[in-house]
Amino acid sequence: MFTKQSLFLKKHARRVLICKHALPVFAFLLASVIVAWPLLTPDKERFELPIQKADIKTPSVDMENVRFHAQDEKNRTMTVIAKSVKEIDTTNQIARLENPVGTYTFTDGDVLTSKTSYGLAYQKEKYFIFDQPITTTSKSGYVAQNKNVKATYEGVLDSDSPVTIKGPTGTLNAQGLHLENKGNLIDFKGKTDSIIKLKEGKMAVKTVNGLHLDRTKKTLTGRKEVWIKHNENILTADTVILYYTEDKDNRVRQIIATGDVVLDNGKNKVKGDQGIYNPLTEEMEMIGNVRLYQGKSFVSGEKATLNMKTGESHLLTKEGKGRIKGTLNPDDLKDKK
Repeated sequence: MFTKQSLFLKKHARRVLICKHALPVFAFLLASVIVAWPLLTPDKERFELPIQKADIKTPSVDMENVRFHAQDEKNRTMTVIAKSVKEIDTTNQIARLENPVGTYTFTDGDVLTSKTSYGLAYQKEKYFIFDQPITTTSKSGYVAQNKNVKATYEGVLDSDSPVTIKGPTGTLNAQGLHLENKGNLIDFKGKTDSIIKLKEGKMAVKTVNGLHLDRTKKTLTGRKEVWIKHNENILTADTVILYYTEDKDNRVRQIIATGDVVLDNGKNKVKGDQGIYNPLTEEMEMIGNVRLYQGKSFVSGEKATLNMKTGESHLLTKEGKGRIKGTLNPDDLKDKK
């Protein structure tokens, strides 16, 4: 038989466990919405979930003013505060967190802060629900907003509500997100619209079926009706993979496009099955059913290279054999007279 005192202690112990094991997930997952978008945060340190081998300090026993501290293996500090943690359903072990605020401090001095009005912790199932607007900001000038978020204690975040990220080097808008593997894998759902300010010039990326970010491979993949504008060049394709670098130059080093690929800048145009584009040189290598256009005139081949800046191009037939085919428009010939 449980005494009133033992029941109180059990209830209190569950509150402490929420703070010690669950509250860090709140700050980590929401802050990672910004950090997991490395093209907007160049040269940003990766960070780990602090509860994995962290120096954890038990929060204050005063559940009306909860304060939690943790530090990861690289001595980066996390602090989470909440106005209160109250168990609103003892049978199902559901607790309500009032005004939780999480901060994550990097060794370079940058600070990420995430906050919302309240959240519900489902202790048996080990997940959070944050249905109110969540705002994450960084000292370096980034702001991310989202709501209706489900976050598991294991470090998985999911939301079907719009997410926006704005900062000094770009913006991102998506219809939802799914984040896992400590922020190394993130899917921005539905239609996405982003602008990335790179060393090679501004790049706009739009997709119909989301963007998949893999921080381990350093790739950003867009599927279905992908549209990219880099300087004056417009690239469209069924699928596009951007290979980026995580350094101070904030570079997209290569773009591989497949499926009905078109690159056009108004003066030069090339079509094909697969293209490899270099943003630094603005050169495109196209493979498979290639057509090089100038005005309404075109020549066909199996492989081509085109410099979008100079207009210089090279066209090859399959295995270097056969004739190059083409169509000349008289109006294009008049322009050259």
